[in-house]
Amino acid sequence: MTGRVTRRTALGSLAGSAGALVLSSADGGVAGEPGRRRGIVGVTREAADLVVPAEGDGFRYGTGYLFQAGPTQAGLLCNLRTEGFPVGDFEAGMDAVIFDDAAKIGQARPVKVTRTTKYADRETGKWRIVLKHGTKGGFVPLGARRQDGSPHPFAGTGVSFCEALDFPMKGNGYYDKSEKTRGMVRTTEVQQLAFDGKQFSVTGVETFTEAKPLRVAGTKWKITCPSLRMGIPDGDDLLMAVAATTGDTRGWFAKPHTAGVSRWRCQGGRWRPVEFHPVVADVKTSRRQVVYGVVMRLVPIEPTLIRDIDGSFLFSARFAYEAYDEHVLRVWRSSDGVQWKRVLEHPEAKGQAPVSINRAADGTPYLVSNPLGRERDRLVLWPLNDERTGVLDPILARDALKEFGRTPSGKPWFMDHPNAAVLRLADGHWHNLLVYRIMDRGEHSGRPPAQQTGLYVETVQSTGPERPVWRF
Repeated sequence: MTGRVTRRTALGSLAGSAGALVLSSADGGVAGEPGRRRGIVGVTREAADLVVPAEGDGFRYGTGYLFQAGPTQAGLLCNLRTEGFPVGDFEAGMDAVIFDDAAKIGQARPVKVTRTTKYADRETGKWRIVLKHGTKGGFVPLGARRQDGSPHPFAGTGVSFCEALDFPMKGNGYYDKSEKTRGMVRTTEVQQLAFDGKQFSVTGVETFTEAKPLRVAGTKWKITCPSLRMGIPDGDDLLMAVAATTGDTRGWFAKPHTAGVSRWRCQGGRWRPVEFHPVVADVKTSRRQVVYGVVMRLVPIEPTLIRDIDGSFLFSARFAYEAYDEHVLRVWRSSDGVQWKRVLEHPEAKGQAPVSINRAADGTPYLVSNPLGRERDRLVLWPLNDERTGVLDPILARDALKEFGRTPSGKPWFMDHPNAAVLRLADGHWHNLLVYRIMDRGEHSGRPPAQQTGLYVETVQSTGPERPVWRF
């Protein structure tokens, strides 16, 4: 594994269309500093933290997902991608690293969570390949306590899950995305997780199929896809944004396709989904969209969930296969996680790219994605206004085209799948860390990785008092 880390400093210059300084007035001013408002003031821009995994130069680290592992230790689930093949989204599995200093992530020792696998079909003898996409879930950190101060009964345990997409294998070991509508078999892999203060481990793995789906107990709901960020605590349980269906889980998208919030509970030593509450469902597109011979619907994908500073919940999702919806920022709000109301709709804002909702260390909620008109080579944060009904001026996180120039392939930079978490580290403070990948889009067609390709972890800096996520 190779990591490139430099000293993390605040970027004071946030000029131009990114917004020189954006402060939210929610929850009043900063304690001890009359006149100063709480809000986001900057994002660091450093070198990649993780680049080449132990498997070697045929792979690269890409997306990542953060969680609190212990009182002053954080975990990072690190996605691997296969390089050198003429196909995009060739995911290779997931590692986990534990760290207590964001500047030392590249020094951490990775633990394998899951891997893409190959096998020969027992009936036909033909080879197939099972892609393990980004693994996300939730975790209760070691040493966590309930609000009344008593020990959390499931501290040091958690769960993650991923789509495990089973394809006919092509050539010398790759797959064809067009098979998503023909020869693919969709399964879901669930990993039970643990951390004892020294060692992170996967304590159990289960695979769920159409015949034996990952079903919400006592309901018709079947969970198919995880969130774009890790889940959040709610009492002794974990809440996660997910995609679910009451119908067929096979094919490119489960039908019908619904994004919502699932409650997971630890029962008999295993975390299981016990509730699902829909937020937004797929609908027919205004114009007929056909992909690989299949008529597509407007689908909500990659949903994310946070708790706001007043205790309510905020939910967002990305939409695909309708032009207007692919570029709009949307947020739903709920006081109980069951009944939801759309409170924010900001059109013509983002590119056709992943988006997530997050909160800064001082509680400021924000959306992060790529702005409209720049493919995925520019990344910005949109803080929400005090009423949560709109967004403030965007804050620049990074401009890859300006900073790095053109990609080696001449295709756009892919700087995407951004998501963040508030974490307590060895210095005793709560930090909001933002994770995203950078790659040359030419890598999707088999071009060599760029020098900048890798997994990036940056700090979102805010001015208000820190708001702990967990009690220790």
